Amino acid sequence: MINAALVLEGGSLRSLYTAGVLDVFIENEMEFECVIGVSAGALTGANYIAKHAGRSAKINILHSNDSNYYGLKQLIFKRSAFNFNYIFYSPIKDLYPYNENMLANTKQKFLICATDCETGKAVYFEKYNYNELVQTLQASSSLPLLSKPVIVDGITCLDGAIADPIGVNKAFSEGYEKVVVVLTRDLEHSNKKVIKMGQRLSRMVYKKYPELIEALNNVANNYNSLIEQIYKMEQENKIFVIRPSREVKVGKMEKDARKLIDLYFHGRDDARGLLKKMFEYLNG
Repeated sequence: MINAALVLEGGSLRSLYTAGVLDVFIENEMEFECVIGVSAGALTGANYIAKHAGRSAKINILHSNDSNYYGLKQLIFKRSAFNFNYIFYSPIKDLYPYNENMLANTKQKFLICATDCETGKAVYFEKYNYNELVQTLQASSSLPLLSKPVIVDGITCLDGAIADPIGVNKAFSEGYEKVVVVLTRDLEHSNKKVIKMGQRLSRMVYKKYPELIEALNNVANNYNSLIEQIYKMEQENKIFVIRPSREVKVGKMEKDARKLIDLYFHGRDDARGLLKKMFEYLNG
């Protein structure tokens, strides 16, 4: 067991990069004491916790053109861009069984970030029962305006990336001195500000949650500030970062399986190339 925290950024289908990185970790029997995931990073982290190498890649690549999984059809008829029942239960769980015993008995701490709609702040959940895990993963991955809020432990939640897109500060607050961060965007990327139409929609849809609206309006600034902080900590050798070594051209609901395959192997290649440096950081 590695005495360090592993932090996983979200990014919807960009998480194929993370899937490649984590599969390399599984193949090298690398277990981090603490795994912190948000949104698609948490989804991919759940497969890492259960030691399912290849599962995230198979689901997202082989079903990338499955309209029952995600897309406009789901948004129109289910009011959610992603069909969570489809991917967590039947038929995906039947096709690619999930090791619930591994989840229940793991010695790794698995923290999943969501955003509390009432406060607009990040909340972290730790679940080791499959049904509770599914509910929490759904809350963490429920994209604003594209998904319905999910209630976990009495808290109405949306996508954790609204409040805390990369849980590096949570890792330090948990007492870890060594932190490995997996990002899904290259070094040159920055978030664009929310367009006015998006702000108007948010005010209409979430009028009951003024703190959430404020958080949504500040998503871009908060993300860019956090990326600057991460870069500074990386330069000071306080954290170790694995990020795409070239620009990622994959959309949030990407349908091109070739792009997804390329991104998965991009993650694998980057992880293998950085293993030696990462071990030097962890053992330094």
